Amino acid sequence: MTAPDATAPHEGEVPTVWRRLALAVVLVRFAIPLAAIPAIPFLIRNDTALLVLLRPQKEFLLIGGAQSRVVGDPGFVLLFLAYLPLGVLAISGFFLAGRAYRSALADGNGPSWLHRAIPPKQLELGRRVLARRGPIIALIGRLAAMPPTVLAAAAGLSDVAPKRYLVADAIGAVLAFAMAAGVGFGLGRAYQEGGIWLTGIGVALFGVVIVLMTLWIRREGDRQEADERHAGQPGPAVP
Repeated sequence: MTAPDATAPHEGEVPTVWRRLALAVVLVRFAIPLAAIPAIPFLIRNDTALLVLLRPQKEFLLIGGAQSRVVGDPGFVLLFLAYLPLGVLAISGFFLAGRAYRSALADGNGPSWLHRAIPPKQLELGRRVLARRGPIIALIGRLAAMPPTVLAAAAGLSDVAPKRYLVADAIGAVLAFAMAAGVGFGLGRAYQEGGIWLTGIGVALFGVVIVLMTLWIRREGDRQEADERHAGQPGPAVP
């Protein structure tokens, strides 16, 4: 990537304590879901709410919603409380990290784990779609398969207003939760009333919607890249 000016005002405006806090949030948000991978089969069978706490992903909200219908547990309130820490609140740490470590993220000279937590290619895609669509992409990205962590870091690296972005992301997070858990609840009912085949069709349709929305985001990023090249103002190159 081409590094921004080392004296970029946003970096100088972020106090050291907040810079360290941002790195800590990114590390925790990256490490906990990674460490939970071996426990996924056990937690799906025994404690979906804990699984959502450790890995706040749509597929596990879907399973939690289905279990809520079929066995009555976990409830939606418990699922949302489990989703809140890493799925919603931690995202502000990625925005702050993007703002505080603009040069490190842009030129790839930060800690290796930081670049694994915020992959450069996804970061560049996030920058492009933000440039094209603005903070509303935070809401749309939540409903697609765009990682909210990387998109928030891209917003911090860009000149997006924090309040506008984080409010849009919070609204998107609530809608994504309602969509995934609600669809899961409906699939649980479909399983009870129509069997496995009807449930499988519902899961396939849900997946198709997510894929189509994700492809739209990627196309918007490609269009922004083409516009930047046409204008002679390419974005940062990916290392």
